[in-house]
Amino acid sequence: MDNGKISVRYARALLNTTKELQCGKTVYEGMARLAENYSQASTLFYEALSNPMISGEEKLNLLITATGEPVHPCLLNFFRFLIEKKRENKIHLIALQYQEMYRAENHLLRADVTTAAMPDEKTLNHIREFVENNFHCEAEIHLKVDPDLIGGFTLDIEHERLDASIAGRLQHLKEELKNER
Repeated sequence: MDNGKISVRYARALLNTTKELQCGKTVYEGMARLAENYSQASTLFYEALSNPMISGEEKLNLLITATGEPVHPCLLNFFRFLIEKKRENKIHLIALQYQEMYRAENHLLRADVTTAAMPDEKTLNHIREFVENNFHCEAEIHLKVDPDLIGGFTLDIEHERLDASIAGRLQHLKEELKNER
């Protein structure tokens, strides 16, 4: 069975369980932290979770640490289940799949905002309102600061980018000037 099918099945099972237990948001937040931490050290995580010499209890502790405490009992039981079924090395794909399913089910849209400097709350609220009004769903804003933008911001939603940065405008101007030669 391929990794895609495995991750979808386990994520769907977790989503259904969290709906029954009404703990979806808490589990979603835990899976988001786990996926973020996994991404930062993916090779090490994968090696540890795939290593048969590392006990199930040690793997469970690793997952708890990566998720950040407190871990909801539903998620803790899910981790134990994955370890029992020898699927713990698929946790990153499952976490990503679960987040995607949760967002779709709850009309939640992830918006990655990159700014040149830390924006104030008013600016963030304007961006959130823009996303919610144009996409008709709740916006989950993920903020990143990149001084190379010089000013303004970029907004990434799904596979689209809105570039309202000074660096983006300068690049566009540079390309226009090249094309006019």
